[in-house]
Amino acid sequence: MLIFPAVLLLAIPARTVGRLDWDAFATYGSFEDLRREQEREMLEERLNSMDQIKLGQRDGFVTVAIDGAAGSGKTSTARALAERCGYASVSTGEHYRALAALFLAEHIPVADEAALEARLRQLQLSTIFCGSRAWIAVNGKTFSESELRSPAVTEAVPAYASRPVLRRFLHDYERQLPAAARAAGFKGIVMEGRDVASAVVPDGDLRVYLEVGLEERAKRRAREGIVDNVAERDRRDRKQMGPAKGVWHLDGTGLSLEEVVALLQSRLQEVDGR
Repeated sequence: MLIFPAVLLLAIPARTVGRLDWDAFATYGSFEDLRREQEREMLEERLNSMDQIKLGQRDGFVTVAIDGAAGSGKTSTARALAERCGYASVSTGEHYRALAALFLAEHIPVADEAALEARLRQLQLSTIFCGSRAWIAVNGKTFSESELRSPAVTEAVPAYASRPVLRRFLHDYERQLPAAARAAGFKGIVMEGRDVASAVVPDGDLRVYLEVGLEERAKRRAREGIVDNVAERDRRDRKQMGPAKGVWHLDGTGLSLEEVVALLQSRLQEVDGR
């Protein structure tokens, strides 16, 4: 377990707090007992007490979504942009890795949808902000980088991530992270992941699809010590989801991280009129 000094812990229900669909809650396990219901009410009261805290209402808070194929540099770009701008950064891929690590440890097979769904009912997700980075905690447990990026998790996570029940569960959680970052005092949030721009924040202020050539992406993955077939990941991702409509396609092939971040900052200024 990771130990963070001076962190802010926000318990985030896995379902939104608007119109309640109690059948869905029973399925995904967000409000199974009084304690969780009380936590939901406390968060709702806190968010509602702040001026224009609801998503979709602008008072200077900025939401950025970065999509892209494996090895395109989404994570490093999101973290660098967040640090430059005073935003929180979220890697949704880590959410899928965290749950894949949990399911592997508990020997829950990816093909057993009923077992996955039953386990999801028992999970409570929370967020720990450490610096600008947001970490997911599952029933209070965080996962180290070595746990999240172990060969076993790297191999298993695409199959777990393809399960609709798991994607819906995490989407519900992730859609609340902009409000959580806002409540934590950040000026904005940068969320990166394969379907962030389409399924999580489709109304984000800046939605980007980061494109990098296949050969360059394969080399990046190898340098990171990640052993997977980038072309096969591309094929799987295209079958599962394509780039969201209306996103800005940014070709980062041959560009340094600094250059990509500078282009994003310039685009943010255009979008935000500053």
